[in-house]
Amino acid sequence: MMTFDLPYCPDEEGTYPLSINESPPLRFSSRRAALTYAVKLATQGAQQGHEYAINMEGGDGKWRLFQGQIAMRA
Repeated sequence: MMTFDLPYCPDEEGTYPLSINESPPLRFSSRRAALTYAVKLATQGAQQGHEYAINMEGGDGKWRLFQGQIAMRA
């Protein structure tokens, strides 16, 4: 199972960290860019039969499972 964790706020450097399977985070210029990358990897994994969970922190500090889709621009 692949697990993605995306906090609500940027880090001290102004980037949005995306942790994958609790590894050191990748950093993105926007939260949307981090989510887009997570969805892309999760989609690829799902096509190979892997399970995934994208956990997103809300503005209220609660973590929720992302269950939506976002438009992927070419």
